[in-house]
Amino acid sequence: MTRYRHTESSLLNIVALGMPMVACAAAFFIAPMPSPWQYLVLGLAVFFLALIILFHSLTIEVDEEEIRMHFGPGFVRKTWMIDSCLDARQTKTRLIDGWGIKLTNKGWLYSVSMPDAVLIRFTTGKSVQLGTDEPEALLAALLEAGVDLNEDET
Repeated sequence: MTRYRHTESSLLNIVALGMPMVACAAAFFIAPMPSPWQYLVLGLAVFFLALIILFHSLTIEVDEEEIRMHFGPGFVRKTWMIDSCLDARQTKTRLIDGWGIKLTNKGWLYSVSMPDAVLIRFTTGKSVQLGTDEPEALLAALLEAGVDLNEDET
């Protein structure tokens, strides 16, 4: 039974990736005659469209056994076992961390917006940050699933 499921859409990702996609598509259609460069620009437009489809949203789910997250339609996904969680707390991402998938000084970050996130520490010593626009609800679901909450900022 799923205790928590939330999808956060990112207008910022759609706009930030959509602008170069539109510019590339326009350049393809405006060019006077076909050239190798024109097809490179079309390829870039398709690339940006693929990124929009893959990363327009982030869904996080929590049940009794697992924490799952996936971007967009679910091709990019990750799962962690609840029993491997040491603790969790609300945190803020830094402007330099941005959004997306990246390694930060607090562990791996999975996010489509800023600055709210939940930091989960594991018994292995590793940590992840899950970006969310409702950190309190995610923390409540983790607590209900048996994850201890840590209020200390480390």
